[in-house]
Amino acid sequence: MSSESSIPSRFTELLGTPPQVSAEWDPFSLHIVDETPLYAQASFREYALGVYLSGRHNIRRKIGNNVVEGCSDPGTINFTPPGIDGIWEASAPSRAVVVLIRPEFLSRVIEEHWDTDSRRLELVKQFLVRDPAIEVVALNLAREAANGSPSGRLYAQSACEFIAHHLVFRFSTLSRAPPRSFGGLSTRSLKLVLSYIEDTLGQRIELRELAALAGISVRHFERAFRQSTGYPPHAYVLDRRLDVGRHLLIDQPDLPIEQVALRLGFSSSSHFSSAFRRRTGYSPTEYRKIRLS
Repeated sequence: MSSESSIPSRFTELLGTPPQVSAEWDPFSLHIVDETPLYAQASFREYALGVYLSGRHNIRRKIGNNVVEGCSDPGTINFTPPGIDGIWEASAPSRAVVVLIRPEFLSRVIEEHWDTDSRRLELVKQFLVRDPAIEVVALNLAREAANGSPSGRLYAQSACEFIAHHLVFRFSTLSRAPPRSFGGLSTRSLKLVLSYIEDTLGQRIELRELAALAGISVRHFERAFRQSTGYPPHAYVLDRRLDVGRHLLIDQPDLPIEQVALRLGFSSSSHFSSAFRRRTGYSPTEYRKIRLS
């Protein structure tokens, strides 16, 4: 048996080969694993949320003297808080998506939205449970990672915020929901946020920055922004970038597609092109050719 000092604290240290896909959305990371290990002993630094994608096999988990067994049916979830020394044994490998969450982020969520000292709250480990909300969001994030985040960074941040709140609400010792916030943004706050978005379309726009401009929490901001504009923040930003992109394609016909994408804050011309095609039905080159012909 491994000594305590040699127990892996990073998820990727458990794998024989690197994950098929990995993505970082501070303070989250996501990994798509084609073959989960048959034996693993670990004490992670982060919260580890795993969702099985395929492969129905027997899984045995041992934490201290507690031993539980079950089947890794597609859609079942494991959730392990940091600092827990556990052993997992499987009869065969499965395919899974694993989301890792930094403890300080969940602490911030707890203290901001539940008005509770995070040190007094425990997130409870889970083994092969069902949670349709977590399953859907994790699968959407996996598709985002596999396709180069076509919906943009704000979408990933919103999804990660949801996961954090849902974990606290569903799997913690907290017995009450966070206080609900009603109403949209004030006229002044909405103007500040929309002006900031327009001024920084070509840069990375962070959800927390937008919420700070409005002077409210991230979760409240998402709800209030949607109520005020009819769009979630990530969809509004993407919509504005594509609108400006259409004008650039026509007004500056000699501007390369790569430069259009760069000006609009897309990570690459292919990212811009795929988003543009979903919006208009045409690639940027096709759209420019049709409009200028």
